[in-house]
Amino acid sequence: MKLKSILVLALTLLCAMVLAGCDEQKQGEAGSKTVVSSSSSSSSSSSSQSGSKDQLVNIKVYYPDENATGLVAVEKSIKDTDNKYQAAVEALMAGTEKKGLANVFPKKAKLLQVTVSGKVAKVNFSRELQKNFVGGSTGEEMLVGSVVNTLTEFPEIQKVQILVDGQEVETLSGHMDLSQPLPRMTELLK
Repeated sequence: MKLKSILVLALTLLCAMVLAGCDEQKQGEAGSKTVVSSSSSSSSSSSSQSGSKDQLVNIKVYYPDENATGLVAVEKSIKDTDNKYQAAVEALMAGTEKKGLANVFPKKAKLLQVTVSGKVAKVNFSRELQKNFVGGSTGEEMLVGSVVNTLTEFPEIQKVQILVDGQEVETLSGHMDLSQPLPRMTELLK
């Protein structure tokens, strides 16, 4: 009986997260593909010189199913920029309108930066990621798993660490240990 109550609570929290982010999620996607660009003045000047930087790259981003039982890959296209990792997380945060999947990021949460050192990606979010997070343990696992599995689609990234306002965090809401970089979370994939 307790497991059933936990599942109902997790589904309710996931629905609340989806409803809270609906008004901001409508702008980013047409169908199941989105083109996201992470550009800076240096990348736009290098793209005119190299030609290959204007090409689109197909990537997989991961969203929880509506029952929060696992993550499902959605293919999106991003511009091949100097920071394709940041573009990938931006594509994830843009959300999806694909039926049966939920958007996972809290309202007003922003991606500040993605840096890669060695085989570890550090993903820096604004404090609204924690402040506006309304999910429980399942919601936290789905959000973290979405970020980790999206970035570890790139073979050169083996682990992902989540930062808030440039600082390492122990957890988003008390359920997952985020103090160390996390490897791909294959147990969540459907």
